[in-house]
Amino acid sequence: MTPTTREMRRLSHTILWRGAVLVALGIGAVLWSEAYLIAAMLAAGLVCTLSGLYEISIAISMRRQTTRWWLILADGLAFIVFGMLSVGTPAVMLRLALMAVTGWFLFYAGIAWSTAALFWSITRIRWPLIAWGCLNVGLGMLAVLYPAATILMLLFFGAVYAAMFGIWEMAVGLWLRRHLRSHAPSSHGAFAPSAS
Repeated sequence: MTPTTREMRRLSHTILWRGAVLVALGIGAVLWSEAYLIAAMLAAGLVCTLSGLYEISIAISMRRQTTRWWLILADGLAFIVFGMLSVGTPAVMLRLALMAVTGWFLFYAGIAWSTAALFWSITRIRWPLIAWGCLNVGLGMLAVLYPAATILMLLFFGAVYAAMFGIWEMAVGLWLRRHLRSHAPSSHGAFAPSAS
């Protein structure tokens, strides 16, 4: 097993467990909003921040083995910011929180679309990434344009998004695992696109 494959396997495990935790916390926060919402968002923030830091360490360790290490770095940074937004949103003015959330949605849409461009030849990967990016842009626009939002609504819909994001992360982790099993690393490492 090459160092790149080993790092990508570690990354797939991180993505899978992070997704599972986000799904559990998001669903719990939706079902038991009064008792669980704030605690779930704080826990999600901690998990996302720590896993984002771990993802950044994987990206840095892979920077000499693959030209696409920056994508892992950007994803790790996005999760750190997602974690900070989960923890810090209730403490700031609503308008500022909505602008920060919108910025995050747009940043993450950019990551999704960049990944779609890298894996353009794989149709079953390209279109979900494009759709996920469009969903994030739409949610970002909604956050800015919806004038009746309250901090509680922001947290509640944040919990719904966290559950959806967790499902997305689990799908990405499973795809990455499958990709690592079925493709030998090329000169670009395990992140090289293929036509399968």
